[in-house]
Amino acid sequence: MQFQKDDIREKILAAAGETFLTQGFGKASMREIAKKAGISTSNMYNYFKSKEELFYAIADPVFHHLANLRKEVFEYKANKDFNNENFMQQFTEFVPKVMFEMIRKYRKEFLLIMDCSKGTKYEQLKKMMATAMETNFTDNIISKKKKSLLQDSCLMHILAMNLIEGILEITRNYKNDEWAKNNIESLMKYHIRGMVQFFT
Repeated sequence: MQFQKDDIREKILAAAGETFLTQGFGKASMREIAKKAGISTSNMYNYFKSKEELFYAIADPVFHHLANLRKEVFEYKANKDFNNENFMQQFTEFVPKVMFEMIRKYRKEFLLIMDCSKGTKYEQLKKMMATAMETNFTDNIISKKKKSLLQDSCLMHILAMNLIEGILEITRNYKNDEWAKNNIESLMKYHIRGMVQFFT
């Protein structure tokens, strides 16, 4: 009996994921998701009390993964060992690997939370991520000399948004693992070449 319940729950989550991705959170309906899952709407409410609860069951795991990833990858700390070489190595070796693994594991969920979450608590997530990256670039990466030159500039914001949108474009157009891996590596190399000029 428990197996059957788990199986139905997984069918609901799969149907909901497809529906949210094609229609967005706002336009998706519980009735349509239930129909796609092959169950009655009333039965679906035994598993999820609302559309929001259903959306968050799919989106929350990738949000927590992204939060941990941001701390691990994008929150650089300036210290005595921090230099151009360390930063370049981080962006050309470590970052592409962990970004690829994230996309491979959470591709649909990542698109769901970034592109289809209007009307949910995650609708401003892309902007929040860009702001966090921008702040970190400014506080921990850019040299004091360059900070004064970039005062009142939106360049760091543009760089942060470009990086996020680049990752999203690779995710949206995903062809296969090798294609994604190569494109992520190329994106990171492009990004780092734009950043190194602000180190000194």
